[in-house]
Order: sequence, then C-alpha cells, then structure tokens
Amino acid sequence: MKIIDITQKIQPNMLVYPGDPHFNSRAVSSFKQGDMCEVSELTIGSHCGTHIDAPLHMIPGGAPLESLPLANFFGPCRVLTLPTTIVNEKMLQDANIQPGERILLRTDPEGKALRSGRFNPAVLSMRAAQYLAAQKVLLVGIDSPTVENMELCDGEVHRELLDAGVAILEGLDLHEATDEHYLLSALPLRLSQENGAPCRAVLVKDVVVTSNDA
Repeated sequence: MKIIDITQKIQPNMLVYPGDPHFNSRAVSSFKQGDMCEVSELTIGSHCGTHIDAPLHMIPGGAPLESLPLANFFGPCRVLTLPTTIVNEKMLQDANIQPGERILLRTDPEGKALRSGRFNPAVLSMRAAQYLAAQKVLLVGIDSPTVENMELCDGEVHRELLDAGVAILEGLDLHEATDEHYLLSALPLRLSQENGAPCRAVLVKDVVVTSNDA
C-alpha cells in the first residue's frame, strides 16, 4: 500500500488567500518555560492551505460544513492531469466523468507554483463547473487556492458547484500523484456551523483489505 500526502504543510509565512488570516502558533506552555508539557495556541483561517469549502462559504444562509456527507470526502477518486490555467468543459467531457465520482484536477504536474512560493493560477471555467454539477460528482479538487478566478472572484463557480451538492477541495499538492486511480481520504476538521475547514488529504494506492474473522 502506498500513501501519498497531497496536503500543503501548514506553517508560518505560508501562502494564504489575499485577506485571509495567516497561520500562527504560540506556545502556551513549554518545557523551556519549565512547564510539564507542550501546548500551543493556533490561529488559522477556515480556508488555510488544503481545505474544504461548505455551501455557507459562498451562499448566504447556505449549509454549514457538518451538513456535508462524509462519503463525499472518502472513497475512490480519479486524478486528471490537465496542464492548463483554465479547466474547460471539453477537457472534462473527454475524461468521461460519471455521476458519483470524486475528481481531482492536477493542473501543475510538477508542483512548480507551490514550490516557488506563488499561487497556481488554475481555475475552473463556468461551463466546466456546470458540467460537473450536471454530472452530480461528489467532490472536485484542484491544486490551486481556489476554483474561482482570483481577479474576478464573483463566487459564481463556487455557487454552481455547492448548490448542486458538490464538495470543493482546494489547495492540493498533487505533484506526486502520477497515476489516475486512487482511494481518497480528505476529511475536514469537525467544526460546527463553519463555512469550511482545513483537512488532511491523502491518496492511497494498492489498498489491500484483509479479514481477521475467525
């Protein structure tokens, strides 16, 4: 079994979406201070690094994070390698996407943007979002900070997907995901009444399930 970590490392000075809170860790107790244990106070935005968007993120009165079925975030997925800055409808049609799939978009195959400390500009076109919504996929993920055009940033792509019950997984690191078929686990933190949350996303290859039944 091979496990590929597709989560960004959360650390000080990491890239965050413009205007979002930066990550910070402050020691509350530490061995250096003579305390008996190490405890930190963490400050983090709900859309920091690799994260899940809930409907509430872009839809006034939308459903919070805990309303999303856990099944959206765990199960077989496909990684589509599409080196482009705009994922369009035809690219997705050519991939023959089926209802109930989990689709991850690998637009920066070598992870150059993330490793150079800049945002990957890849986004979904509106027609692409409409296609995924119509196909009733469970989840779409992308190796950029947002599925939306950061300059336009009108929320329409988000709303198209979230209205259709499609979970959005953003900020992935997919440079090691060279195959197409994996088992995905991308469970968000169990935060109540929130608009999104960081998650630990991994891809698993060659899963072997055994039974210990007597």
